[in-house]
Amino acid sequence: MAKNKPAVQISLEKVKEHLGDSSKNLAELTANMVIDNPELIEPLLEISFIGLEPWSQRASRVVSICFCRFPEMLKPHVSRIIAHLGKLKSEGPLRNFLKIFSEVPLRLSNRNKSILLNQCFDYLAGTWSIAVKAYSMDVLYHLSTEIPEIKNELYLLIETQMPEFSVGLKSRGKKILRKLA
Repeated sequence: MAKNKPAVQISLEKVKEHLGDSSKNLAELTANMVIDNPELIEPLLEISFIGLEPWSQRASRVVSICFCRFPEMLKPHVSRIIAHLGKLKSEGPLRNFLKIFSEVPLRLSNRNKSILLNQCFDYLAGTWSIAVKAYSMDVLYHLSTEIPEIKNELYLLIETQMPEFSVGLKSRGKKILRKLA
């Protein structure tokens, strides 16, 4: 009879050692460690959710790198991440998680689609950073391919928000408007 593998217990201090700075090289190196040891994803998710900066942003960046490279790693965590989106205290983790949903094609439950849809409409309509709005727009566009009823609402919201957008966000908005038309 095979024994269950013991859960990995990693202290916040130990994780902080691997997130010592915000460099791309360190994030990539830490992501490679997690890919080799997938049980390390749990402590990184926990740190991402607690809102302890800069650690939450750095941890969520590593999570984003892992999940964008290996989407199958994301499947067991999708519902939990979506449930935490509205509770995140920092834009860094929010941006990193939205990046995942904008880049990784997923089959979501109707409940998760609904939560993600509502959150992204709120982010796009709100006073969030350019990156949060950009990823929200992308996520909403992807969802509109599965839920065509939201295309008109998304089109109108982007059109209404366009005067307030930065140059880069306007460009992205115009591309999405063309796809929606």
